[in-house]
Amino acid sequence: MTLQPLLQSSWAIQLHVVALVLAWLVGTWQLFVMRRGSTGHRTLGQLFIALMLVMALVSLFIHERSPNSALFGLSVMHLYVPLILVLSALAILGARARRLALHRFAVISLYFGSLVFTGLVQIFLVPGISHQMFFQQR
Repeated sequence: MTLQPLLQSSWAIQLHVVALVLAWLVGTWQLFVMRRGSTGHRTLGQLFIALMLVMALVSLFIHERSPNSALFGLSVMHLYVPLILVLSALAILGARARRLALHRFAVISLYFGSLVFTGLVQIFLVPGISHQMFFQQR
């Protein structure tokens, strides 16, 4: 593994990766370790949502995958942005309204759909910076 492709990439990609790694760490802690409903859970949950929003909004400045796209340089992966915005809103709404099933659905969808699934696809199936970081020949 090498960080060279990431270190040579744009500020948007670097910030995107930092936000997603931190969101993955916080989300993993929240889902598998933290007691639900505690003050710490609420605080880390706010941090998780903030990191997810940063990750999604910063991705709008990433145009390396399809710079000549008819949609202002946006690729198919940018379809995750509105999905993350909606799921984040549902997670907040569910928590505030004590609709725990809605909250749980939104947060689990954010974690597994936007972080785990997309991360694995980016690393193993899509040629790009993520794939280069893990499989680049030295």
